[in-house]
Amino acid sequence: MIRNLWNKLDDKQRYLVAGAGGLILIALILELAVFPFWDARTRLSKSMQSSQKKLNELIALDAEFAAQESTMNAINRAMAARGADFSLFGYLEKKASQAYVRGRIKQMNSSKGMQSGSMEESLIDMKLEKITIKQLTDFLYYVESPADLVSVKKITVSKMKESPEYLNAQLQISSFQKAHP
Repeated sequence: MIRNLWNKLDDKQRYLVAGAGGLILIALILELAVFPFWDARTRLSKSMQSSQKKLNELIALDAEFAAQESTMNAINRAMAARGADFSLFGYLEKKASQAYVRGRIKQMNSSKGMQSGSMEESLIDMKLEKITIKQLTDFLYYVESPADLVSVKKITVSKMKESPEYLNAQLQISSFQKAHP
């Protein structure tokens, strides 16, 4: 039947039908093979970019975690080195005696700071009255100790109105210790 139709066509009509068939064949090849390949390639490229971005984020998080883990290990080593009986209160009294300001302590209040996993921050608010600048600097020198995990978080210093050669100081001193359950 198709052969009969083909034989009835003149040469011009046969070229038109063959050309149309060729165009249809090219369109089918493009639609079924080339375009899906390009789409898959584009999706793969986007997927690779997304995966690379996630990998870079994971690498950054891993580096941050390693740094945090290193810090925690250093803190644990420092806590182990200073002894299990360490008390921030006792430590500050000892350092106040070394700096000759123990008699100038007006108040010392203890409080808890942040708690994270197995560690907690211990805070002491301390008020020193009628001290010289040398006594204050000596006290700060003795107190601040990375090896003992003790740091001054906040300090406020004011001159005494009645005796300008003396100072009043309010300090917030911090240390870390094992959290108590």
